[in-house]
Amino acid sequence: MESPPVRRPYFSAQRSREIFWLVFSWAVVALCALLLWRYWDWSRSMEMTNYLQQFRSSKPVEYLFRFFTFLGEDEFYMIFFGILIWCFNKSLGFWAAAVLLCSGLVSSLTKDLFALGRPVLEGMKQLESYAFPSGHTLTAVTVWGYLGMRLRQRWFWIWTLVVMVLTPFSRIILGYHYPGDILGGYVMGIPLLLLLAWVSSVFVEKGWEQQFSRGLLLFLALLVPVLLTVLHPQNDIAKMMGLLAGAAVGYIIEQQKVRASPRSHWALQLLKAALGLAVLFGIVIGLKPLFSFGGPPVQTALYFLRYGLVGIWVTLLAPALFVALRLTPREQE
Repeated sequence: MESPPVRRPYFSAQRSREIFWLVFSWAVVALCALLLWRYWDWSRSMEMTNYLQQFRSSKPVEYLFRFFTFLGEDEFYMIFFGILIWCFNKSLGFWAAAVLLCSGLVSSLTKDLFALGRPVLEGMKQLESYAFPSGHTLTAVTVWGYLGMRLRQRWFWIWTLVVMVLTPFSRIILGYHYPGDILGGYVMGIPLLLLLAWVSSVFVEKGWEQQFSRGLLLFLALLVPVLLTVLHPQNDIAKMMGLLAGAAVGYIIEQQKVRASPRSHWALQLLKAALGLAVLFGIVIGLKPLFSFGGPPVQTALYFLRYGLVGIWVTLLAPALFVALRLTPREQE
């Protein structure tokens, strides 16, 4: 099984730049935490949200921020990671998706812990989930930060910083979050990103991937998500843990049995993406009525199974189908 290739240094091979970005990251965390502590009441007021509503009268501004808020939605991540795994880089796509699901789990558990409500704007549909911290902010920091660490390209780091700023800001201007929710997302997201990067680098440096058999990896890939779902039997948790379990099991098996290459002719790449996404959303949407019966425990289990099937489709079944249909070759041994 491929290991997650995030190694130290995380930001730059130049020591001075690496130190600068590490210091900068922790300075942002400290500043956001200080602002939350010092201006907590203001951070959860409608003052900034109401002020920003004047700019929404411009359609280009509205569409711009709706685009950036879409970058944090489930639908975007399903499309993005599906295409990334099938057509570009399996390891990058799988591990970035794992980072997304870990940050989503942290966000969901923290929201339930604080149980703070969202802003109320006239004419805006109220979201059911709690507000603090902003999940869009937390995932923007962790997912795009992880991708930046993997790609190590200046242009991508610029894009990453843009997403890290404008995605959270879009949540305020669209009325889904208070400023304090955004600050909380930064306070939790940056340390979580650095923690996951550290775990990844230690995993590689110590050679831990060589110390586990595939059978044990498959067992852990199922056991950990199932236990987390049992301990926190909520639909959102079941959804994320089902995706994680299915994707991890599929990824482990695909690496040994299928070995589909993500590289292919551009026309076949388009066909792979269209076919893969059609089935993916067919599972998510088409199977929903079949998985919508029973009480809360049954519903939680069905969420886990349905999204587990989504994970397996993305990392195993779709690549196997692409190889069988000769849409993509196998990787060389």
